[in-house]
Amino acid sequence: MDSFLNTLNAQTTISYSLPKASLVTIDIYDLLGRKLETLVESNQEAGCYSVVWDAKDRSSGIYLCRIKAGEMSISRKMVLLK
Repeated sequence: MDSFLNTLNAQTTISYSLPKASLVTIDIYDLLGRKLETLVESNQEAGCYSVVWDAKDRSSGIYLCRIKAGEMSISRKMVLLK
């Protein structure tokens, strides 16, 4: 699974690829570990995908994006600057 981002404005595109079919979940968290929203929660075939996170209603700061696909999980920090 490949991935994506860091500094963003109001919107960012999160791109990822799956080597095999998996249940995919993409969640956004604040720095306190509270889940703010789920962007994706579905079974997906192998291939390349992208999803847009619209952060226009969020304040500037650091957020975490976690992608889970099957047994794999990765997290990345995102800095929102407005």
